[in-house]
Amino acid sequence: MFAETGACPIRENSVGPVRNGMTIRQARAALPGTVFKLGEDSDQLGIYIVTRGGVRILDIYPNEDEKIDDNNKAELLRVYDPNCATAEGVHPGMPLSEVEQKYGKLKQLVRSEAEPLEAAEFAKQPSWLEIQTGKGEAGVYPKGKRCAPRYVPTAKVESLWVSHSMTKQPTDAAMCDTPPPVRK
Repeated sequence: MFAETGACPIRENSVGPVRNGMTIRQARAALPGTVFKLGEDSDQLGIYIVTRGGVRILDIYPNEDEKIDDNNKAELLRVYDPNCATAEGVHPGMPLSEVEQKYGKLKQLVRSEAEPLEAAEFAKQPSWLEIQTGKGEAGVYPKGKRCAPRYVPTAKVESLWVSHSMTKQPTDAAMCDTPPPVRK
């Protein structure tokens, strides 16, 4: 879907022909046959939702300090297209059991405090990549906890967040004891 003619590599700062730092206008030109629609994420941040054939393939987060228009630059990419993969073969839709074969043992799943998001952390995961697993249904969470040491057998990658390398801070144990957000 995303890459009509073949590979759609996910690398630090890029997904296929789109990279962080390029303008929205350049991203449109790099993705012929797609539709860009201005929308909002769950935190009411402006994003460009990119679809092909009515299927969501990518979200582009522009610089939030600038006016959101075609001259704004991409700062963060979220890919949903299962045809896009990291060099190790990790892609949206992949079972977490297979991700463990690529990035090592699961360290934990963490539910976001503010929004219904759940991320997986693996031992050898690149620092520029965040693995989104859903909205809290992938992990086997101890009662009243936001961190899970294991996942359900059907858990899979929902999307991949792509940015630049950064130093990841270890998860604060007290944060894991904070009750998960109430789902409506």
